[in-house]
Amino acid sequence: MRKRLAAGALVGLIVAALGGVGGPALRFDAQMPAPIVVGPDDASLPTLNLVVLGDSYASAALPFDRGTLQVLGAPSVCARGPAWPRLLMPTNMRLSLTHVSCSGAVVADLIDRRMRAGEILQVQALSAETDIVMLGIGGNDAGFSEVFAACRTEDAAACVAAGERMKPQAAALSGTLVRLYRTVLAKAPNAVVIVVMYADSLPAAGTPGLDACSGLRAPGDSISDADLAVLAEWGTDIADRVRGAITTVNDPRLRVADLADAFLGHRLCDPEPYQWGRDGEIPFHPNAAGHAALAARLSAVLDALVTEGAAAHR
Repeated sequence: MRKRLAAGALVGLIVAALGGVGGPALRFDAQMPAPIVVGPDDASLPTLNLVVLGDSYASAALPFDRGTLQVLGAPSVCARGPAWPRLLMPTNMRLSLTHVSCSGAVVADLIDRRMRAGEILQVQALSAETDIVMLGIGGNDAGFSEVFAACRTEDAAACVAAGERMKPQAAALSGTLVRLYRTVLAKAPNAVVIVVMYADSLPAAGTPGLDACSGLRAPGDSISDADLAVLAEWGTDIADRVRGAITTVNDPRLRVADLADAFLGHRLCDPEPYQWGRDGEIPFHPNAAGHAALAARLSAVLDALVTEGAAAHR
């Protein structure tokens, strides 16, 4: 298998840190989420074991209570709703999906500690029986949430200052991701591991009509053109660190799913955006249409794995 590194932007890394990590009350008998079968309703197709790891970009598709992080009408403390993992529909396989991504997660929540009571360490879902891993993480580790919050609620100078303040944290991301990718590859020794890049979901600075976009701008909660430029630069830097970490690991089982253009024509402030804005149910996260678009792109990635012989049912 040859590793394919595609250029991608992480400007869509709006992954807010939604609550603190667990403490002394954590249980050590946390239950593994039960696998569910997704994909075509065709029992003649091979079934592959897929594990999805990551943060809120993969977990949160429904409104949730910000105090408890309970999805409204569902029991998950990680705000796992019908996000893109449950919507995957490859044409040449079915998937036994174990979905353990969690809103607000950082890399340590995947490999070092449980994030909240009742939740497993995410890599505990991996084994020699895992065929495919999809993971998307890094924005919270790099301090993107802090930068984004400053850009939303303060002036352009404060937005720039927040970016400067978080630069050491962002610089540390490279080594953190190298450790993560190596850990995942070791825990799932027979799997293809796909790093899922984040869709570029914000409008470009200078796009006409942004002042009239209520999802982007309101008194006291507004992202200016100057802020958008800062966020674009920050996202590009994080994307470069992700690609650099993949290059450093240099393992043919480690792949990239480049989703930078997945929301093209449907970014925030477009007529039919694939992301909620500041006034949405889950601000600055994919909406239902966005998750459907991500699932379609990632389903094609899965089909390509079988076509090239990179993934096979055991």
